[in-house]
Amino acid sequence: MRNVLVKDSFLSRQGFWLFLAFGLMLSVLLSFLPYDNTFWYKSATILYGLSILLYLSVFLTKEGLLYHASSVTLFLGLLLNLTGMIRRSIQTYEMGAFHPPWSNLFEALTFWSFVTGAIYLIIERKYGVKLLGLFVLPVVFGLSLFAVYKANAEIVPLMPALRSYWLYLHVVTAFVGYAGFTVAFAGAVLYLLKEKKPNLNFLPSLDILDEIAYKSVVTVFPIWTASIILGAAWANEAWGGYWSWDPKEVWSLIVWLFFGAYLHTRQMLGWRGTKSAWLLVFGFINVLICFFAINLFFPGLHSYATD
Repeated sequence: MRNVLVKDSFLSRQGFWLFLAFGLMLSVLLSFLPYDNTFWYKSATILYGLSILLYLSVFLTKEGLLYHASSVTLFLGLLLNLTGMIRRSIQTYEMGAFHPPWSNLFEALTFWSFVTGAIYLIIERKYGVKLLGLFVLPVVFGLSLFAVYKANAEIVPLMPALRSYWLYLHVVTAFVGYAGFTVAFAGAVLYLLKEKKPNLNFLPSLDILDEIAYKSVVTVFPIWTASIILGAAWANEAWGGYWSWDPKEVWSLIVWLFFGAYLHTRQMLGWRGTKSAWLLVFGFINVLICFFAINLFFPGLHSYATD
């Protein structure tokens, strides 16, 4: 029987781009409706949860129709997330306090979930590894759910340190890095699962899983590097120094060193497979510490990242 968990694709090439263009246009139009931004974020969270159930159904039933339904549901969830981001930007403008929708904890979490889901869909389309979604989407759903029900969604004017063009550059590059490391983690977990249970035929080969994890890191590692450099430039402008050993700065550097070590051992020492996969798992634990533990409990100069 054809393995829909691995080989199907999300629409034809031309159909995919038409679907994407229509979706983006719809997202912009919806953002002008008189609904609060939180309505769209909550709707996106519901669709993220539904997409997890559909991805699980694909795994359990091997039904090709569910394959497409799960991808479309995730795509619609991302569009509603984007609608919420655009709507929130409009609302900040109307309040005379315009800023991009990634300046506090609520906005950061929803932006992280959006970027992670988007990167995952790109990888799913390229490699067709459906099961990867069962490891990525719970993260997307969890981030969005935590933001909607735990973080403060109130729109407030930015503190002076954040009123800078650096906000557009530094934060975006940071969250692209977070998202890429999240997808790499999911690939590493699948690799370890396939290695332990080689008879899991619904998974692609170890080489493909290793390639997904590696390409995710090698793509976003320079972006994470740029984020640290941009953050240092912003710090110098805002606080008069490039580096102050702030907890967030230090742990961002630890994350950089960890994934740098992954790339170094792979290229210079020839590490592949199990060793590299475990490095990515522990690297992602450092990513979670960098964002959640540091932001919530040791914010330092980055106190604006909390509520």
